[in-house]
Amino acid sequence: MKKAVMVMLMVLVYFSFGNSVMAASSQNDYEKVLESIAKTNQDIDEKVRKAVEEADKLNESFLSDVREVEEGKEVVKLKEEKEKKLEEMKAEHDEKKHEKLKKNLSDIENRIAEKQAEIENEITLIQEEIEALSFEKMNSSNDKEKEKVDKKLDKLYEKLNKRSNKMNGISQKYQKDLDVVITKVYDDTLKMSQETIEKAAEKGVIAECSWKHVRFADRWVWIDPIRVVGYY
Repeated sequence: MKKAVMVMLMVLVYFSFGNSVMAASSQNDYEKVLESIAKTNQDIDEKVRKAVEEADKLNESFLSDVREVEEGKEVVKLKEEKEKKLEEMKAEHDEKKHEKLKKNLSDIENRIAEKQAEIENEITLIQEEIEALSFEKMNSSNDKEKEKVDKKLDKLYEKLNKRSNKMNGISQKYQKDLDVVITKVYDDTLKMSQETIEKAAEKGVIAECSWKHVRFADRWVWIDPIRVVGYY
């Protein structure tokens, strides 16, 4: 009888100890999985941060190019110079230097106005010439003369459309470059999430993508960090 009791006690101790070891092992696995998920989320955040910075730089460059097309490089440079002078004036407390900066600023503003007037005048002259040639073509019965007028008109329209065509090219390039940045970060982070979720499932941890909106320049995109939803 004593021997039977002893055997039962030994079996009980063995199973209790074994269960404790298994429980400790499982707990250790869970902790490693949670650490892995946290690390993946950190890596995803870093990738997203870099992609957002790259997208913002593309947008900044795009807007600068648009301003150059609309106003011309000279006007853009003059406006940048104007901003610098304004900052200098705010920081300058010496009255004489302040007055000098004020005069410089006035000169820059006059040059900007003159350049913008030149651009407007150029466009107006082209439009007037187009109207005159169109009238000439309408009143001409000579086919050769009409052909010459058409060639002149084509050149004038090309001048007017130059800005528009250039703008389209800039816009298309910007959209394409932004697509590359967004597609890469989306694919990379999705792959990182899926691989970590699969590894977590092997250890009994249920995780899933926790989609969130992220702004890349002028677009919003769903990006997928991981969250734990249960155990089994």
